[in-house]
Amino acid sequence: MKVAISYPPIINALGQKAMVSQNRNVQYFKEPTYLLPVVHAQAATWLKNLGHDVLWDDGNAQMKTFDGWLRDLVAWQPEMIVLESTTPVMKFYWKTIDRLKEALPSCVIVLTGYHSMRMPEESLENSRADIILRSNHVDFVLSKLVPFIAKNIDWRETLQVDGLLFRGRGGLIRSTGNFNQVEPLENSPLVDRDLVHWRDYAYENGNYLQTPGAYATSVIRDCMFGKCTFCRYNGPDLTFSMMPVSRSLDEYQTLIETYGAREIFDDSGVWYRGKDAREFAQGIIDRGLHKKGCYFGINTRFEYLDEETIKLMAQANFRFVLLGLEAADEETLSRLNKGYQSEHVYRCLEWMTKYGLHPHLTIMVGYYWQTQEQLDGTKALVKDLMLKGLARTLQVTICTPLDFTPYHRECIEKGVLLTNDYDDHDMSRLIVKTPIPHDRYYDAIREMYSLAFHPLFILRQLRFLLSFRKRDWQFLFTYGWRAVRRVRQHIFNLTRHQGKASLGAAPDDKAKQPV
Repeated sequence: MKVAISYPPIINALGQKAMVSQNRNVQYFKEPTYLLPVVHAQAATWLKNLGHDVLWDDGNAQMKTFDGWLRDLVAWQPEMIVLESTTPVMKFYWKTIDRLKEALPSCVIVLTGYHSMRMPEESLENSRADIILRSNHVDFVLSKLVPFIAKNIDWRETLQVDGLLFRGRGGLIRSTGNFNQVEPLENSPLVDRDLVHWRDYAYENGNYLQTPGAYATSVIRDCMFGKCTFCRYNGPDLTFSMMPVSRSLDEYQTLIETYGAREIFDDSGVWYRGKDAREFAQGIIDRGLHKKGCYFGINTRFEYLDEETIKLMAQANFRFVLLGLEAADEETLSRLNKGYQSEHVYRCLEWMTKYGLHPHLTIMVGYYWQTQEQLDGTKALVKDLMLKGLARTLQVTICTPLDFTPYHRECIEKGVLLTNDYDDHDMSRLIVKTPIPHDRYYDAIREMYSLAFHPLFILRQLRFLLSFRKRDWQFLFTYGWRAVRRVRQHIFNLTRHQGKASLGAAPDDKAKQPV
């Protein structure tokens, strides 16, 4: 069967591309970040291994225009097209699916993604899609779905693969219930790097200090914590599972020795912890991979890595560690169900800095309850951490309720959403009522990003040079110019609506009602 796993280019009026693949939240960027959608890449690899003709078709990473992407895809004449969608681009996908159906009427259109899996009926009502996957385990479902359709011309009557909502014969909507993963994660293949054109993703990525970089096949599917209310890795439709350490080490060795990767990042919601984390780091050392000039990076949580583990990871040449700080006040951390207390932040970051890691903080502003005092507390904490050198980089975003996560549903139930238009969920503006004017949050974003240009922050980076670690010199003199470009882009994207009375936002402090 001819199957295309496809990502159409999505460009807004400012000429910015929507970054859809594997992003927690979609944003539009002029300077793009191309992220390999790992689970879909595993699905493509699995289908190829089963003998199907697979087209990896990422129009964004392949630098295509929409018309060029559409023309090339139609010319390939696929029998099935698999798409990944999310809240801010749902309307675009519905229209695109209808265009594809006009050009390829017999082609089966499969829609995946967090939004559609949680609201499957909606996409069948608003487009001519044939099948909606109700699971994030796209690889496991497609490995059963595609062979079944290939062998059964009457599949609309006989299909029994779990985890689907689809159009049966005569347009009757049928459901096969929820998908329950019973197979271990290692049954899904490691990503075929040649199939997915890995070099398309190897350079334009702010997580890399060295290039070419690569995303590893994630060792954790979904998240071992899985309770943060704003996060997509939360809900009964997700199933935590973990890959064996030895298998992941095999892939790292291949990426370094066969493909020449100079930085590898694992974008699991949360990476290994405890014994597994130490086993992985020791495995890197035992195989001599820490001497190959390649850095390693992960996502983790505060309190998940102790000093012993961090020290071993540093010896194994780990560098980039992404941690979700989110906010400074205990009320917000509790309402987000973050599962840690702010008092542990300093200890964790001090350990990482002590052993030469580069912590990266992610912060959000604009929660519907966030007061000026809470916002000021977050700004003060971030400033202190950055100027003390306890964090090297940061990312500040607007907390946009997405994909019917618990936070999204809470905003709907409490009547604080200012718009029902999915197009407004692109993280470019605040879309919830807040106790202070929206401009205060935009100002906070600008202030926190501007710390990258603060004289004390720059002085701290110069002091790091005294350690004579290669990564510190690279960070200041090689990575610096790329970071400045991306900081300016983020400031523009997240504050360009400032001062505009959009979505009912009050323009100044005179507003007496929540804005």
